[in-house]
Amino acid sequence: MKKLLVLLFVVIALNTNAQYITNFAKNVNNKETDGFYYHLPRNIVRVDFVVERTQEVKGKYSSYAKELLNTENFIKENKTTFAIKDVYVNTLTEADPNMVFFLSAITDEKSKETINVNLELNSEGIIQSFGIKPVKCDCDDDDRIEYRANLLSHAEQGTDYCYLPITEDEEVDEDETESDLKMTDKEIAQSIVDEIKKLRVAYFDLITGYQEVNYGNTINFMIERIKELENKYLAMFLGETSSQTFTQTFYITPEEAKDVIAISKFSETEGFNSKAGETVKINFSDISVGSNITKMSKDDIEKITYANRLFYRNPANVTMQILYGENKIIENRLKISQLGNVSLITMSKMKLTFDTNSGQILSIIKE
Repeated sequence: MKKLLVLLFVVIALNTNAQYITNFAKNVNNKETDGFYYHLPRNIVRVDFVVERTQEVKGKYSSYAKELLNTENFIKENKTTFAIKDVYVNTLTEADPNMVFFLSAITDEKSKETINVNLELNSEGIIQSFGIKPVKCDCDDDDRIEYRANLLSHAEQGTDYCYLPITEDEEVDEDETESDLKMTDKEIAQSIVDEIKKLRVAYFDLITGYQEVNYGNTINFMIERIKELENKYLAMFLGETSSQTFTQTFYITPEEAKDVIAISKFSETEGFNSKAGETVKINFSDISVGSNITKMSKDDIEKITYANRLFYRNPANVTMQILYGENKIIENRLKISQLGNVSLITMSKMKLTFDTNSGQILSIIKE
């Protein structure tokens, strides 16, 4: 029955001087090679989340911070937190595996000549033009698309603790016993506090000009070095905080009748892909296509053979929101081809060009 139906359309095509037959790809016989496959495009939404990871590390002698430095402002436990700092949205294009068609040319029985098919596709197999003699591509740099991932592009590595070699690696006087050298943690902490006090006295002398030696231009370097050492010693009590930013990328394929897509869960303690936390989701709404464009049914697209017709797309304009829980992070207006309509256009004696990103017709020239 199926072969009879195809034969019927071929006969009709010949009687009306038709030259081309278009079929949905899965209806084509595997042995049929006298034709060409072409795809319609679909759009992928790429979402780049810029995430900041903050690490708090308590100091080795934090237990003595209150007693020796008289402060409560110190890190009491090691902790890592995550925060979404920014979001970037881009659309990419690929061949739609669900919209593949087979275009074949019928031999002209009167002239006994084979009909030429000037069908131009891009590297993905997406239709670019029909009826136009392809121009040889010089492969200019403008045709290349480069994607860069700024993974850890703003990384700020945490500074390791720098401890004074108060008891370690020092030359030991043979007359000193082991008990004389061994110090408790509190004694070491007190000695570090004493060093901090000495550094502050030296800093005061430098900025007030109390020192008798003229250090010239090196005084600024000396001041910076003193503050650097002081901060390292203080970190042994107060702890250190370091931050890194990295990019977490997700690719989402919008689909009909699927307005909300869950991307991942995100928590402040684990970041993305955590089991806890709030769901980050993408919401597609306000999908608008030309109201006067008739929407073809799935059966019309997949089960009917068309003579002298090409399939193309009318993309949809879509409002896209990214939500973290119930909070809106970003809202964009995008053009998504697969959420629009598929239509047909006559191809006999036509020169047609198509937008390979949306599938829309760009130009029509009748010969």
